[in-house]
Amino acid sequence: MSNCSGSCSTCEDGNCSSRLPPGMLAQYDLEQDVSDDILVFIESDSDGNVHPSVIGLLGKARQISSGRVFGVMFAGAEGRQQYDMLFSYGIDTLYHMRNPSVKDFQPLTFAEAIADLSKRITPASILISATPYGRELAPLIAAKLDTGLTADCTRLEAEGRRLIMSRPALGGNIEATIETDRFPQMATVRPGTFPDPEPEVGRKGTAISRPYQIVSPKEIISADVPSPGTDIGSAKILISLGNGIRKRSSVENAYRLAERIGASVSCSRALADKGWMPRSAQVGQSGKTVSPDLYIAFGISGAVQHLAGLRAKRIISVNRDRNAPINSVAYKAIVGDADAILESVLRQA
Repeated sequence: MSNCSGSCSTCEDGNCSSRLPPGMLAQYDLEQDVSDDILVFIESDSDGNVHPSVIGLLGKARQISSGRVFGVMFAGAEGRQQYDMLFSYGIDTLYHMRNPSVKDFQPLTFAEAIADLSKRITPASILISATPYGRELAPLIAAKLDTGLTADCTRLEAEGRRLIMSRPALGGNIEATIETDRFPQMATVRPGTFPDPEPEVGRKGTAISRPYQIVSPKEIISADVPSPGTDIGSAKILISLGNGIRKRSSVENAYRLAERIGASVSCSRALADKGWMPRSAQVGQSGKTVSPDLYIAFGISGAVQHLAGLRAKRIISVNRDRNAPINSVAYKAIVGDADAILESVLRQA
């Protein structure tokens, strides 16, 4: 370094007093976004159990990331039981956020902690499942990081470190593809959008216990947690009703049949618009994304908006129209009157 002319990267004020090794800068631009990493919020309950939607999100993060996959989880000591499972689904480094005083979901506190963590690890993207908690948390993080947020995504792709996000728009009539020009890129993803990956048993990762401070604590006055049977997103068998259903009594028949075979009941937008079924039961771009093992569709034509929210392993279609679009993706298509066939199946169940 004795021949340095004062123009190399290791010099300060024209001399080499810093004596840094060649190729190292005396100061780094911490605002420069160069990471390819992805940070995933690991939603868990008070017992440390991970929300089911997180697994598919981790699989997608692993698929599209050319860097590391980080996880951030707020849990007590019970959270340690989830380490091996989370590593097997693709997490390289898990930040286990700890504060013994916090027992419930605290959006402002969690947002502050995640924003602080993001500034330290500088991920290219932050992914959060669009659960009720995730929908509340994500915009708070985005505001603290002064970045954009694409909510309720139904598809994610990547070109290098650029995240390409797709979501329903204009009432679910079109799919909008969105890119942001700021980092970190943020997206919430509908539960059930991505299938659960196969775990890589024995895969190792790093867990880091990290304390955090309470900010503007939120008092929970009451909590109404729906029973698993009412959550169509986690159902393994779904009986779904569409506009081909002409009798309102068929809705009652569907619920009776579901009770007998251990299924849940969903619908297309047409029946939700009629008021025959609640919006919470709607499948599709403007409803929920579902991924059951078996989807039995009575009177559903299979418009593109409906199929956009359907990730079933097998579909059985019952429809008068043999050319209904859903028949092209169905494992078995039954041509006939949906009301009559549903009633017949109920009698034999």
